[in-house]
Amino acid sequence: MTPLEILLLILCLGLAIGCLLQGRRRSSPASPGSEADRASVLESVLEGLGDSCLLLNSNHDIAFANHETLDLFRVTGDLRGRPLASLISDERILQFIRRLDASGAKWAEEEFRSPIVRGNLADERFLVVSAAPVQLSGDAPGRYLRVVIRDETDRHETEQIRKDFVANASHELRTPLSIINGYLENLLEGDIDDPAMSRKALITMQKHGERIARIVEDMLTLSKFESVGEKGIAGLRAASFSCRECAEDVIERLAPLVEEKRARFRLHFPPDGADEIKGDRFYWDQIFFNLIENALKENKPGNLEIAVTMAREDAASVIRIADNGIGIPRADLPFIFKRFYRVAKHHSQKIKGTGLGLSIVRRAVESHGGTISVDSTLGLETVFTIRLPDYLPDPEPQPAAPAD
Repeated sequence: MTPLEILLLILCLGLAIGCLLQGRRRSSPASPGSEADRASVLESVLEGLGDSCLLLNSNHDIAFANHETLDLFRVTGDLRGRPLASLISDERILQFIRRLDASGAKWAEEEFRSPIVRGNLADERFLVVSAAPVQLSGDAPGRYLRVVIRDETDRHETEQIRKDFVANASHELRTPLSIINGYLENLLEGDIDDPAMSRKALITMQKHGERIARIVEDMLTLSKFESVGEKGIAGLRAASFSCRECAEDVIERLAPLVEEKRARFRLHFPPDGADEIKGDRFYWDQIFFNLIENALKENKPGNLEIAVTMAREDAASVIRIADNGIGIPRADLPFIFKRFYRVAKHHSQKIKGTGLGLSIVRRAVESHGGTISVDSTLGLETVFTIRLPDYLPDPEPQPAAPAD
């Protein structure tokens, strides 16, 4: 070949190589690596959700599960590759997901009351399950299913508590109001001219009027404790005070009832200021008042002794209020802190409380980070035990105002 032909051949080869390299550079963004990046971003987004989230492949095997799923179902390890049925045993939820997959719908949601096996126990939960097909880059539509499971158990329980509270409060207020209206009707129909009947009617109406006032007062107190409790410890007006003095003040306020029941008190507190606790004094007045008043009201007069003691145990203050009265049946103990719950009394039909006192006590103790429990033996004793942490953590300090 002549030198000119060799030169032309070199130029052609150079152009061909250049075009080949340029084509590779143009095709590189569509390489499989970018799809892996997209999948990684998707998983990061699903991991950040506050609800349980799973990705299922066409066989309904788990392709991805976030940490909320592990927490909800109390499982450990990697769930990838496991069938969905190995995680969810409720056939209704599995059928719901199959129906959506078969119908080709874009999205669906249903609520289930479903048991979740945690350890050896089945815990019934309210689960809102939503499912939708998702498409990753380069995949066929509907190849993956996104399943989100939201636990609504707390909301259902709160709603049920609210309904029960309204129903019970209405019932508790209706009874004394009906009695008052009945006596008013009798007085207006002619009994008002009979001094003895008028006096009896007025005394009864006064008693039930006081009962209505006490119910309303207790409901307002409980509402206040719960609204303050939502703010945590920062909602308390915490200060150090003598626990013994607080109990003595309450006993003095209850002096007429103490005299009526002919009760004796035994107080035992640490000496030399060691009985001081840190908390909201208003709360502790309510705690001692309700517990001591219950011990007085619920027992027969006579040989009644009430002990209020305080001791240091395991880096905590332990306060006990005990009485040697009729006791509480064992079957009632798990329920006595519920609102409007009252133990059936057989020794007297005159004893009627609002049913809110012990609910107030528990709420007040828990607001201080403490716990309360009860133990009772029929005909022997009843003991309420309050365990309070060593100290009440100070609320977060607020930033100081800028100086002028």
